[in-house]
Amino acid sequence: MAGDDATRTKIGVGDVKDKPLPELVGKTVLERYRVEAVLGKGAMGTVYRGSHHRLARSVAIKVLHEHLVHDTTMLARFQREAQVAARLQHPNLISVLDVGETEDGLHIMVLELAKGPSLADVMGKKALTSERTVHLVRQLLAGLDHAHGEGLIHRDLKPANVMVETSDSGEEVARIVDFGIAVLRDPDESIAGGKLTSTGQILGTPLYMAPEQAKGDAFDHRVDLFALGVIVYEMLSGKWPFEGSAIEIAIANIGQDPPPIAQRAPGVTVDPLLERFARKLMARRLTHRFGTAHEALQVLDLIAEDRIEAALALGIMNVKRALDVVSLPPPPKL
Repeated sequence: MAGDDATRTKIGVGDVKDKPLPELVGKTVLERYRVEAVLGKGAMGTVYRGSHHRLARSVAIKVLHEHLVHDTTMLARFQREAQVAARLQHPNLISVLDVGETEDGLHIMVLELAKGPSLADVMGKKALTSERTVHLVRQLLAGLDHAHGEGLIHRDLKPANVMVETSDSGEEVARIVDFGIAVLRDPDESIAGGKLTSTGQILGTPLYMAPEQAKGDAFDHRVDLFALGVIVYEMLSGKWPFEGSAIEIAIANIGQDPPPIAQRAPGVTVDPLLERFARKLMARRLTHRFGTAHEALQVLDLIAEDRIEAALALGIMNVKRALDVVSLPPPPKL
């Protein structure tokens, strides 16, 4: 995955580095948020833990890297999309609470503070059970369905952008973070037309990047479904569909179907309908991919409720083949 220097090169700022951030811990930003501690740093910015002065509410404060907001057109686009993201209210989305600019010219996004590890941390390099996979993926589809209905595309969905919290009842709750911020990435990012950094890396996250996005073609909300398909494949197998450098993986996503999980993870037993479900999410041809998150959610429910109907919905048109598939033990019904 490309880092900050690669990002800087890609958008045309060359080797000019961002100015060091002023020391923010202990200070107040946007007149109402006290910055308490650094939580982490990434390609998009530095994240701090903070609190609202009057509401005593804990928040995450993301200070965007300067090179991401150097262009006024891109900044205006980000501000518009962030305002839409701030209207999203869904249990499976981390809400944007506020956006603004400080007197020092720092661009800030304030979000709910996640109370759990990322899905990347939860998975590690191990496969999850079918039951756990279905439970989490249902929630991710519900969150995507809501956001897509509001006209927002995530563009960079990956396990690191999914937080897994634990409810008071002990149930795992999956929540997507960073809606409204990926718009800052160059809309032309791709591996086409020489869109490579000096180190051969590309922007976005190639492991989860849909073919149309990697090629620089026009894309829509279905890029998020492709990314989710890769995540499901990873949850079921403990492996990525492809190995290699960033450019090799992006090219593989464009030109190859993912190998069977039995080939990538020989010791893992996978429900064939769930594997077929992942493959339909990450189909290279848009006409073969699920059209909406809602459609995918309906089929996922069918896998637990009516496996013959699920097999047919997943394109297993041969009745004998469908019966062979459904004769296998189903995952636990939720």
